Amino acid sequence: MRSLALIAAAFSLAAASPPALQPDLSRLTETHRRDLQCAATLALAASAQAQGDDAAAAFPPLAARGKRYFADVGTRVSGEAGLTPAQVRDLLSADVAALQKAADPDAALAAALKPCLVRLDAEIPPLKTPDLLQCSAILSLAYDEVHAREGLSPAAQDLKTLASVLSAREHEALVAAGKSGDEADAALALAHDAMLKEAFDGDGGVEKYDVAHCYDLAKPDPKSHY
Repeated sequence: MRSLALIAAAFSLAAASPPALQPDLSRLTETHRRDLQCAATLALAASAQAQGDDAAAAFPPLAARGKRYFADVGTRVSGEAGLTPAQVRDLLSADVAALQKAADPDAALAAALKPCLVRLDAEIPPLKTPDLLQCSAILSLAYDEVHAREGLSPAAQDLKTLASVLSAREHEALVAAGKSGDEADAALALAHDAMLKEAFDGDGGVEKYDVAHCYDLAKPDPKSHY
């Protein structure tokens, strides 16, 4: 089972203040406790997926949605129960430790995850699977963001390459479907602008898409040099 240090690194509450010795838990409700338990469970499952755990691969992708749920729950419980972020973090740590101390930690995680996935779906809808056109726009926007922050860093260069690969494949597909080269270019530009608008529309933007699928679409074609 994964260590708490990995969970803290992946889903930090960004709390710097030390916890109180005896926190007042009088305003902590059963709903708060269930939410915290699910936040810890989802964090453990996401960490397992990130490390390539075979059993965790059967779960839905949890990296983006699990992180958002973890952060949202921490903020909500902190505000509603009158606890500091550090105190909430300690409650989460205790929930993680309880799962890790189970006789069969993997079985305990799988069992705890089932109801938590229901809560996750109710609060954060499952990720949409983007098509090739949307993926070309998503990775192009990712490149723009990283390049603006880091210049042509290795990460930016990788994103630029992947975005170019997807754009080229979508352009080829559009031409094969009867579009002219100019029409294909226009479709790619429209997709980029539409995705840029989504990023600022307050409805989840790029985060509502399964971006990992885009990396799968950008994998080398075994029938070509790329």
